Amino acid sequence: MSSSRSTHISQQRVPWNLRDMLLASAASIGLGLLGITFIVGGSLLWETAGLPAPSQSTRLLGVFSLEAILLIPAWAWGPGKYGGGWKALGFRSCNLRQTAILWGKAFLSILAINIGWEWIRRRLGIPGQPDYLPLFGEGLGGLFLALLLGAIIAPIAEETFFRGYLYAGLRSLWGPSKGIILSAAIFAVVHILPGVLFPIFLIGLVLAWLYERTGSLWPSIVLHGTMNALAFLASYFAKQFPT
Repeated sequence: MSSSRSTHISQQRVPWNLRDMLLASAASIGLGLLGITFIVGGSLLWETAGLPAPSQSTRLLGVFSLEAILLIPAWAWGPGKYGGGWKALGFRSCNLRQTAILWGKAFLSILAINIGWEWIRRRLGIPGQPDYLPLFGEGLGGLFLALLLGAIIAPIAEETFFRGYLYAGLRSLWGPSKGIILSAAIFAVVHILPGVLFPIFLIGLVLAWLYERTGSLWPSIVLHGTMNALAFLASYFAKQFPT
């Protein structure tokens, strides 16, 4: 990968504006609600017709697959409107050596955030994030499905929208510092659960920082996917080997 260009993206402005970002955000919410309505309504119609109801895992697969919808507004009100292709959303090459160092720092930072918040959460009695792994099914099949949706599809979609699209647009309007903070705040709020808002906000800061420093979205996608995968694997092995 090329090492001749600057690894910072703070000087690269994107053409989409605040109105585009608001429309893309509204479209994301609308498409998500439409997808959930379709899945729930389809299941009810299926049962009304006297057919076997879709399993919980099948419904969950549909709901989690809706994450991919985030790619549509990011493209439509981004490169689809202004050009630039996927590179405009951060799918660019980066300096491997420098990226590896920055990625390692970001990984350790998120690890410290998770460990520190878990310590605080338990002492204050704050509810944590639910263990989603059992919802995907039992055994290796459930783990595979969780890794596919949670460690591959979700990171690609979320990083494209929140970092490649929203952060890049906010940075172009108000600079890197405000862009990082605002995009991390939005990223935290959409996760809804009060008990994880603060750590997810901090993680959003780290992911946006990594994108800013490397000039590529791939390191943030890999880091996001790695952390999700570790959470699922930890849950799986804790159940397999409870001692």
